[in-house]
Amino acid sequence: MNDKNAVIDKIISDAQAAAAQEVAAAEEKAGQTVAAARRAAEAYAEKMLADKDALTEQVISRGRSVDALDARREISACKSALIDGAFARAAQALKADKKAYKAYLTRAISSAAEDGDEVVICAEDEKTVTAAFIAGIAKAAGVKIKLAKERGDFLGGVILSGKQYDKNLTLEEELRLVRENCETAVTDVLFKGE
Repeated sequence: MNDKNAVIDKIISDAQAAAAQEVAAAEEKAGQTVAAARRAAEAYAEKMLADKDALTEQVISRGRSVDALDARREISACKSALIDGAFARAAQALKADKKAYKAYLTRAISSAAEDGDEVVICAEDEKTVTAAFIAGIAKAAGVKIKLAKERGDFLGGVILSGKQYDKNLTLEEELRLVRENCETAVTDVLFKGE
């Protein structure tokens, strides 16, 4: 739980400055889009519907509504991309701290390993997650597991490949679960007051 809190704290601290810049840029672009659409609608209305004040106002109003929706969609996409980036940076930060990463792997493997499981790692972790490291976990947990020869296509963590089923303990899966549980809170912290 403390590791997850640390990851969340890291996400928040890394992302707050970037969030302000991304949101400001998106709002500026949205303002420019609205202004350009407003100018275009007004020019069209003056040229084509000069004597139709009611229709002119309707065209302008529709343009504003569409532009406002487009701006909100663009801001939402920027926020989503920012949150994605924050979670990706959190995973990179966890992997960068080798001691914390090994402790995380030890807890994850120890809690889910069953006799006969093979530990599939990503190629990037070959120097960190060795056969000796797995043997140490197996001995401490009292299970018979071994490092698999195959390598997985994931960012970090492991997959415990068993005879009947596999257990997905990858960083991607762990961060997906953390994100499900705390995305609203992270969003509130990053974009408070909007």
